[in-house]
Amino acid sequence: MFLDCTDWLKKYDKTQKELLQRGWDYGIGWQDGGLFQGPTSIRLNLASPTFCIEDAL
Repeated sequence: MFLDCTDWLKKYDKTQKELLQRGWDYGIGWQDGGLFQGPTSIRLNLASPTFCIEDAL
């Protein structure tokens, strides 16, 4: 799944790198969407446990 994080990043004054690290800190398997032409997007692995995704977001 690809998530466009543009609005979230602006709202919380965070960088893409900070958001990615936060996810990994919570055990979320996701990647920088820049690799897929989405500079403020995240590629989310839906095989992550739901509680981890909820905590991270």
